[in-house]
Amino acid sequence: MLIRGGTRRDETRRTLGPRLAGIAAMMGTPLIPWQRYVADVACEIDEDTGTFHYDTIVISTPRQCGKSALVDSSDTFNASLGRRRRIAYAAQTGKDAEDHFKEYAELMQGTRLMQKVRKFRFSNGGMSVSFTNGSTISPMAMTKIAGHGKQMDKVTIDEAFSLTKEAGDTIMDAIIPTMNTRLMRTGVAAQRWITSTEGNADSTYFNPLLDGLRAGDVPERTCWFDFGIPEDADPEDLDVVMRYHPAAGYLWYKPQLRDFREGFGDNVAGWARAFGNRRDTGVSDRVIAADLWETTAVAPIKPAELDGRPIVFAAAVDVDATNTSVSVGIVNQDGTVTTQLLKVLAGTGNAPDEITRLCTDYAAPLVMDTRGPNADLRDRLASLTDSYGDPLVRFVELSAADYLAVGQAYVSGLQNHTVTHALDTELDMSVAKSARTWSGDAWRITRRGSTGLTSPLESCMLAAWGATHQPEETTPFIV
Repeated sequence: MLIRGGTRRDETRRTLGPRLAGIAAMMGTPLIPWQRYVADVACEIDEDTGTFHYDTIVISTPRQCGKSALVDSSDTFNASLGRRRRIAYAAQTGKDAEDHFKEYAELMQGTRLMQKVRKFRFSNGGMSVSFTNGSTISPMAMTKIAGHGKQMDKVTIDEAFSLTKEAGDTIMDAIIPTMNTRLMRTGVAAQRWITSTEGNADSTYFNPLLDGLRAGDVPERTCWFDFGIPEDADPEDLDVVMRYHPAAGYLWYKPQLRDFREGFGDNVAGWARAFGNRRDTGVSDRVIAADLWETTAVAPIKPAELDGRPIVFAAAVDVDATNTSVSVGIVNQDGTVTTQLLKVLAGTGNAPDEITRLCTDYAAPLVMDTRGPNADLRDRLASLTDSYGDPLVRFVELSAADYLAVGQAYVSGLQNHTVTHALDTELDMSVAKSARTWSGDAWRITRRGSTGLTSPLESCMLAAWGATHQPEETTPFIV
């Protein structure tokens, strides 16, 4: 079994993993190695309290790996730990959760565990199974979990990739207080399981959660498991997928994998996400279509090749001032504009010196937004003066209304062949990961709603706008 990252088994602690595995076998779904490993770690016992060491279990797996079977076994096992325990399974929608529950009920039929079942209820909105010890398992929509407010001993948030940050935080704010008191009441620590395949551009809850765990920000009472192909692996190489998929050779074989791949057709990103558990970093509402961007690329222009053509510099700052991008807009002899990314600087500390140098050396103005993460840098640049008290940087005036027109003007220019962009890898990545948000009939790049740096693309958009809105040259007033 190969695991991409996660929590190691602490052999100094005893575990109830074997008991969970025994229930899984009784349900007709014996645990395969990856499931057993998760069970053993998640069920480690804290000797000081005599109950679960971990209260949060995060699992990231590809599709077709048996995640649902592990969750069902864990729920049933948890229900057996005492009287009147409350277990909830939450999916994207109420229908998804109820469909999962119906499959669970079918799975239980005919097993020895049915003698422990008191009743299955299938009424709409009130599905549950109650056991002879008074414990229950109930399916529900994630939105209903957020407003539940009742005491719970185990909650599974399945397919967490579907949650926005706001929705995820709301759910956690609702369930954590209800679970914190269960140890004192029942003698068993409550657990929340967060399970999912890797996310996409809209997974603003699950993506940061995984990123933090991978970066080493792992709370003491959290264990996590990350299965899938390495970042540099080719998802089209089926041998690689077979090697890293935790269920390959146990639940299906390579001929079935070929069938799975054919079912995805030309959806390469979807295939990589489903069976390689690789995040889909594309955005659902891209600012610029991939084919348009590809067909409007030109070779970079060197300073010696400017030949006196008018230029304008542009600067843009990423959210939280993490990076500053500087681009140039070049007015060609035929009236078209070429935009070119020049630099991506870390933070904003060195940006004033670099921007001032460029504007001074090329006697060119600067255009940038005056609000949001750009405001502080623009104010600092505006305050810089020479020994005569004259501003070091001339600005292209840009109103709030102008800024909302910048993005659409750039896209229209690309479509009409009046704007091109110089080839640049960082700029390509910014375009692929930048999304937009609408304000009435106008739109702008959404910095927090995108999945990567937006400042490279934003600076190029501003550079193109500035190139066609340059301030008039001023001359000294002669008395």
